[in-house]
Amino acid sequence: MQNRIITSIFCATLTIAVMAQTEVPDSIKTQGLDEVVVEAQMQRTSPTSTTFIPTVKQKNASQNAVDLLRQMAIPQIKISSVNEVVTDNAGGEVAIFINFLEASKEEMEGLRTPDVKKVEYLEFPTDPRFRGAQRVINIIVQEYAYGGYTKLTTNENFLVGFSSRNNIFSKFSYKKMTYDLYVGANNWNNHNIGNNVKGIYSLKDADGKDYQLTRTETLDGSHYKQNQYPLTFRATYSSEKIQIRNTVGFTHLSVPVYDQRGNLSYHLGSEQNYTFNRSNPNRNNSLAYQGSFFFSLPNQFSIDISPRFNYMHSNDYLTYSTSTTPEIVRNARESAYNYRVDAYLQKRIGQKHTAMLGVNGGDNINRLRYSGTNSYYDRFHNAFVAGLLGYQLASREVRLYADAGVYWSQSDINGVVYTDTYPFVHLNLRYSPNSKNAFSVFLQYANATPGISQKSPDVLQDNEYMFVTGNPLLENSRNLMFNLGYTWMPNNTFGLNAFSNFNSFFNRQMLTYEPYNNGMAIIKNYRNSGNFLNGELGFAANWKLLGGKLQLYASPKQSFYKSTGIYNKSYNPLTITAQATYYLNSFYFQAYYQSPGKQMFTSSPQIYKDRNFHSLTVGWANSDWNVRVMAANFFNKGWNSADIVTESPLYTEYRENIGTSSHFRINITATYTFGYGKKVQRGNEVGEQSGANSAIIK
Repeated sequence: MQNRIITSIFCATLTIAVMAQTEVPDSIKTQGLDEVVVEAQMQRTSPTSTTFIPTVKQKNASQNAVDLLRQMAIPQIKISSVNEVVTDNAGGEVAIFINFLEASKEEMEGLRTPDVKKVEYLEFPTDPRFRGAQRVINIIVQEYAYGGYTKLTTNENFLVGFSSRNNIFSKFSYKKMTYDLYVGANNWNNHNIGNNVKGIYSLKDADGKDYQLTRTETLDGSHYKQNQYPLTFRATYSSEKIQIRNTVGFTHLSVPVYDQRGNLSYHLGSEQNYTFNRSNPNRNNSLAYQGSFFFSLPNQFSIDISPRFNYMHSNDYLTYSTSTTPEIVRNARESAYNYRVDAYLQKRIGQKHTAMLGVNGGDNINRLRYSGTNSYYDRFHNAFVAGLLGYQLASREVRLYADAGVYWSQSDINGVVYTDTYPFVHLNLRYSPNSKNAFSVFLQYANATPGISQKSPDVLQDNEYMFVTGNPLLENSRNLMFNLGYTWMPNNTFGLNAFSNFNSFFNRQMLTYEPYNNGMAIIKNYRNSGNFLNGELGFAANWKLLGGKLQLYASPKQSFYKSTGIYNKSYNPLTITAQATYYLNSFYFQAYYQSPGKQMFTSSPQIYKDRNFHSLTVGWANSDWNVRVMAANFFNKGWNSADIVTESPLYTEYRENIGTSSHFRINITATYTFGYGKKVQRGNEVGEQSGANSAIIK
């Protein structure tokens, strides 16, 4: 009932907003002129960036910043159909900025896309405001004088239980100050979540004799409820040479109900049938602060200092029982802290050269107490300090970026200290002989650091035969990455990005399954073992037809995985993504298909395969309203969302994830934006802030 009331209030607010005072138009009068046809260059490459000019159709059809990137079908990036994460074609992180200011996915929901002027894709930009990000999407939004606007968004899913996301964003600017306020309510309630698990255990009996046991959990029913309420406030001061921003946020997230029940069977010569029940309610409250202090200094110097602090308190309650064994209780209370400071100093030397100095430091701190079947109190921290020197040479056709630095890290797990110091190197070369072609080469040597939960020495019980722990002596692994890319944009109607990637982790952290309790059970642990190699070949192409009314996009990718060490296996999947969009006046129509995602995980003996995602969308939009209806996964049957196969000498598992992500659903989304006073700067809207990382073992 509470969720329906929230939705009703939101819809009522939309109605009232229609009657609100509208923006005062600019004072410049317009006069009709005879038509002059000039074809502007809508996409172009250069040694420093690839620039795209979104069309009016694309901007009006988009509901937020990520949606605009999807409408534009930029060939250098990919957007997940499930979680809206933006990556490059190799799956690497792409940082999103608006007018050179960092923005999260939630923060971009409030963006009014008709205000977007251009979108830049950058590789290793030296501007200190990008804070050392390797790949960046920088969305340039028109700036205005003063005033404010409010944007309301509602997103409802049907046929998958209750799934509702509502948020209100408001911005007000006066002189050099801008204030943002974001309030959201995200609610889920469904009865189709959990797992079907078949595990094959190699065990020993009380006499030490080997035997094999097949244990199968079959989900019979479940119930999941989640409520999330973010609140964020941000203040920004901006002048010609100074930009200061402070953001504070609070988020309450609770899962009051997370219950699963089903049938449990053992197969040991003959089959024995029982039942199981699992309950895992939890909640957490988080506080976040993020600052940004940018100064343009004399003599071509500039500096950006960005501090951030996160705090999260969590309560997690897990009980598991079967009709034949005692109840397992695992309760966790945790306080997690995270702080970090990034500082970058840039010096331009003439027209072609740029030098950069970067310093980073921070710590992750966790205080965790387990009670129930097992009791533990853990004190964790993982601190780091890094420094780098970077150099950029930018000529008319060539851009060379190189940096080198040293990274120091120290983890302390209940007094067990592990310290590591290592060098890292990045090299990026981009050659663009003209505005239609660009070649790029990227090389990285770095480090992969295990998470705190992988190092916890606590021994916790999952079921009658499976335990889980971590390894405080787990070592870091080295990472080598090499990418080649080519971008071809011969005209405004066609764009292509061909890519090849090689990624390797040496002496990587690996999830292992080992004998426990004299071989009568199995324990999951982490060891350093072998190497992980991953290669990819593919391309992404975007083709506009019928004067831009029809837009086609396709991206096939062939992946290659190789694991050595205790898990020696190869896997070579092929995936493809395709999209077609047609614009008809104020309406737009879109068809989307993404083949099943397939991958081998870096640090576990698992192969993952989810289901395909397909959808048909119809929408209507003008400069203020955007309403769309999407039918997704109408050819998919059942609630299966993914299959995960685990293979090791002592344990083999076939897991079927049950969820709503691949089930048939109808989605209705609407946004409305209204202004008051005179137009203001719009962009980089504030959103939900995240808390510190948790160390609770799941």
